Amino acid sequence: MLYAFSLILIDIAPFFIGLYVDHLSLTLGQSGFVQSIDQAGGVLGAVVGFFLMPRVRWRTIIVAAAMVATIGNSLTAIADSYLLLCVVRFVAGFGVVLITTVTACVLAQAAVPVRAYGAGLALGMTLSAAAIWLLEGLRASLGNAAALGSGALWLGLGTVLALLLPRGLRGPSEPVLPEEVPTMTGGSRNAGRTALIGLLLFAVSVNVIYAFIERIGLSNGLDQGAVANAMAFGYIFSAGGSLIPTIFGESGAHLRWIGITTIIFIASLAGIYVAQTTVLFTIAFAVYASAWCMGLAFYMSMTAENDPGHRYTRMIYIVNVVAQSVGPAIGTLVLARASLSAVFVVTPLPALIAATLVFFTRPARVASAARASL
Repeated sequence: MLYAFSLILIDIAPFFIGLYVDHLSLTLGQSGFVQSIDQAGGVLGAVVGFFLMPRVRWRTIIVAAAMVATIGNSLTAIADSYLLLCVVRFVAGFGVVLITTVTACVLAQAAVPVRAYGAGLALGMTLSAAAIWLLEGLRASLGNAAALGSGALWLGLGTVLALLLPRGLRGPSEPVLPEEVPTMTGGSRNAGRTALIGLLLFAVSVNVIYAFIERIGLSNGLDQGAVANAMAFGYIFSAGGSLIPTIFGESGAHLRWIGITTIIFIASLAGIYVAQTTVLFTIAFAVYASAWCMGLAFYMSMTAENDPGHRYTRMIYIVNVVAQSVGPAIGTLVLARASLSAVFVVTPLPALIAATLVFFTRPARVASAARASL
């Protein structure tokens, strides 16, 4: 639940950019910079989590991070200047991603991590739909300031949930791979590192286009309300696709699913490009969000299962937040030199490179007692 709550603020980020423009009369460029500041705070949160987790109880970190994130999102509603907005969004981004970083490591300790990640991402998609409707409802009834502060409601509830965690929650001191999980050619450390790089590249692909999803819908002829509803329903429908790793995922069998996910992701981009009705845009976005969650689940699980020391696992959200900064920057550079169509051409390239990279790291059969008996 905490992992899913922390994802909400990432999923509704495109709507915050428009709110900054409407509420504080910022330019689109200034609003984009505020979002970059938010992500910079997230990078710091992920890095702080990397160093704190081996030294501090995880419950303590999560509770403190949830309180910081709640305060930051509450202050966003009353920020009345560009500078103050940048400061509070940096604080909010720090707290949110620190929660995500630690809870992702908790999920990595599940018996089958890919199933835990899939369930968390699916729940995050469903709650994000509710968050979009809540944000739009608050904007219509109470104004932009209330909509900007809506994240504090989710994170305040997250703070309460964090208090219910076991006091001594922390990672294993010497985690090891289960005997039945196949390691990859070059050893588990090499495979964990490769999977982490693959995660970075796939996440960059997803984020190249995500920041412009709302604008793409408008350019396809949809109005603002139709785009919001399409994304909200898309998140709900994508929860089903996000559960694919939970239902079908198994330890050590990621390569096939990474290939399938990459194909689905590319197909969703084509769908978004041609969708000129609310129904088609909703379907295309739902497939895109499903592929997004599937890719994250399989790459994160592959990293966790081939990382006995949990070093790369603790870096998962450093990589994800970096991708959230690099992806939109690539899209912006492409738009500065070409049309929106060119963004669709560039977007799938990092994901294709990621899939190719992990496919060169072939599974090595490990003889376990169970297999030997067969």
